[in-house]
Amino acid sequence: MENTARDLKPSFAEARRAYLGGTDAAAILGLSRYRSPVQVWGEKTGLIQPENIDNKLPVILGKRLEEVVAELFTEKTGKKVRRVNETLFHPKYPFLGANIDRQVVGEDAGLECKTVGAWKAKEFEAEELPAEHIVQCVHYLAVTGKARWYLAALIGNQDFIIKTIERDEPMIRQLVEKEVAFWNNFVVPNIMPAIITANDDETLLKLFPHATQGPAIHLDDNANRIIETLQAYKLDRKNLEDQIAKMENELKAVLGSHDCGASARWLVTWKDRIAKRIDTELLRNRYPQIATEVEKETQTRILKIKGMEVI
Repeated sequence: MENTARDLKPSFAEARRAYLGGTDAAAILGLSRYRSPVQVWGEKTGLIQPENIDNKLPVILGKRLEEVVAELFTEKTGKKVRRVNETLFHPKYPFLGANIDRQVVGEDAGLECKTVGAWKAKEFEAEELPAEHIVQCVHYLAVTGKARWYLAALIGNQDFIIKTIERDEPMIRQLVEKEVAFWNNFVVPNIMPAIITANDDETLLKLFPHATQGPAIHLDDNANRIIETLQAYKLDRKNLEDQIAKMENELKAVLGSHDCGASARWLVTWKDRIAKRIDTELLRNRYPQIATEVEKETQTRILKIKGMEVI
């Protein structure tokens, strides 16, 4: 049975802090291309403010085109849909919520509306669907108890596809278990997840914006292992970058004063390009007041690794 919020409603962003939604589900599993477990944790604990994306053009267009996608779904399938203007909650776990796009009238089903760029068309070919979209719909199935979820996607204003995700109890159970564990193990006790991703640099800077001066903290064996692996990767990258630069220079030597060269398989160009940049040092020397007025100060933290002398 579906559960809806009956209390006085705070702002949408504030309300979302109190539960895990459909887009959070893929993120905490590490399947989202846009958000990470640490970012979700930071937002749910209130340690970082969610990015305001409502004024971004893709989001604005997505919201406006949602109605178009829903109408196309009805035209293609004959199934009528209606809006659900309340947040739905899992009957057992009130911290699992869902803001669904549409409910299918007369059928135990819901509808997720997507608008994506043409470059993502391959992700929807045959029976394929992006993992994050599947997890989102499975989350909605878990929260609402419905039998199936339709996903309708308008792709690059050139194609329109409809996929069906049937209720799968083992999959739903596994997802709910992971979401409950994430909430109880990390959000409630305010413990940061150990899963760190390559996209977490901005999130970590928001969580720890300033360095506290003091004695060095102890780094354990795991930190040492990370450092050793990182240093090896950096050495590999340096060697690879050197090889790339060497081969590029070999091609430049072959071209000489010619601006291009062609083989049966490749076209190589080495053309003149004029770039204009502001000489900041000259600007400060000649026009210090203007330089001060246009100067923008940014604050960040720099990670450096130095070997310790062994005595």
